[in-house]
Amino acid sequence: MQICYVHQFLYLYNFLLFQNPIFFRQPAQNAVVGVQGAYYNPAGLTLLDKGWHFYVGDQMTIQTREITSTYAPFAAGVKNNGNATKRFKGKTFAPVIPNVDVVYNHGRWAASFHFGFISGGGSCSFDDGLGSFEAPMALLPSAVNALAGSMGMTGGVFSGYDTQISFTGQNMGASGQFNFSYKLIDADMHKLSLSAGIRVNYLSNDYTGGIRNYQLGMGGTMIPAVIGMTGFLSNVIDPAQAQMFAQSLCADREVDCTQTGWALTPVLSAHYRVSIVDIALRYEFNTRVRLKNKTVKDGGLAQFADGEETAADIPGLLSGGVNVHILPVLRVGAGFNLYLDKSATYGGNRQELLGGNTFEGYFGAEWDICKLFTLSAGTQITRFHLGENNQYCTDMSFSLPNWSLGGGGRFNINEHFGIDFSIFKTFYEHAVKTYTDYGNAGATYATALKPVMTNLSDDLLNQLKVPGKDDFYRTSLCFGLGLVMKF
Repeated sequence: MQICYVHQFLYLYNFLLFQNPIFFRQPAQNAVVGVQGAYYNPAGLTLLDKGWHFYVGDQMTIQTREITSTYAPFAAGVKNNGNATKRFKGKTFAPVIPNVDVVYNHGRWAASFHFGFISGGGSCSFDDGLGSFEAPMALLPSAVNALAGSMGMTGGVFSGYDTQISFTGQNMGASGQFNFSYKLIDADMHKLSLSAGIRVNYLSNDYTGGIRNYQLGMGGTMIPAVIGMTGFLSNVIDPAQAQMFAQSLCADREVDCTQTGWALTPVLSAHYRVSIVDIALRYEFNTRVRLKNKTVKDGGLAQFADGEETAADIPGLLSGGVNVHILPVLRVGAGFNLYLDKSATYGGNRQELLGGNTFEGYFGAEWDICKLFTLSAGTQITRFHLGENNQYCTDMSFSLPNWSLGGGGRFNINEHFGIDFSIFKTFYEHAVKTYTDYGNAGATYATALKPVMTNLSDDLLNQLKVPGKDDFYRTSLCFGLGLVMKF
């Protein structure tokens, strides 16, 4: 029974990655014929020149996550200066997120390997915690005062609260993908290739943080919350029981938990070339993932118990694309990704809160200015169906509809080596979610207190449910640098 602690500490704070710096400068990669096709379009690798092709790249990401929370009890916080609205902000900086692509083309067939990160690679720290963390502690002074009033006590018991909250989440999803591609048709005007592959995924999440030094205002001074609650509860239950109950409500809590798991994803793809047009399709199967806890401190919470498992499936993916060589030096492309989120299983069956599957659309162009230099640019749009009232979003995990703009180029040192550079900026929409009982704090107190204070009416307990809202927002800026080689 930890009323003053986070009951939903564990959801992923991951950010999606794009497998190759080339994506940042030209996002329409689904029908690409290039070494980066080891991930985006394995079937198209049969159209490369014979021999070895290599790519080594790095992505650097700078991201923030912001939740502006409005909840009347926040106004009682010593650090909140009487404001009921509070902004919680987390920052991520990941300077090194590498990828490697290796392709060998034998003419009719090709074999390839891709290493990259499907998510994460950095940590996100919230030095002031989150609204759902603070809500139970913010509610406690007014809740106790209401209960005291119902017992005939006048003047109130507690005047405010103070606490120290911190949370850091680190998410990493690494993968290695192997493909074999074969050219079924090799005519002058049209070519057809198929590919089959397997991706090995390793996922790891680390969560550390806690709630410490929870204090309540009483008689013009701040006192430890355990002492204050023990004193109040001693008026209605046995003092020894009151102390135990207050300890369970208000003691410091610490969590130090690592989750790990691995899984295999089959990948199928097809590529068709007719004249100056390349068309490709790729399907990645839904992948069942269960992350297992390795826990140092669980804070007394069941979801952090050592050995417990959490569902974190990788959703199936259907992608398609088309590239057109308008001129020998000018190429344009378009594509889409459809993530089959509704068929996956996430912790707490959160997939049921989604209004539909996630869709991404891409468009890009590439121009060979001269033999030495290529310029490119493109855009991406992502539509999440977050459900009515944006119910899928929580301050521990949220995705937002967005669009992105990228650009960059390649400097061709010679026929064997080239250097890529790119930048990718994402613009997010806001999502607002309202609650009838913010952080579920009122219901949690009612459940805990009713067995102890049996004379409390349901009407009084329902008054503990205070509405609130969260405004979710994100920022993201990515840079890419890569070296391409062929022999």
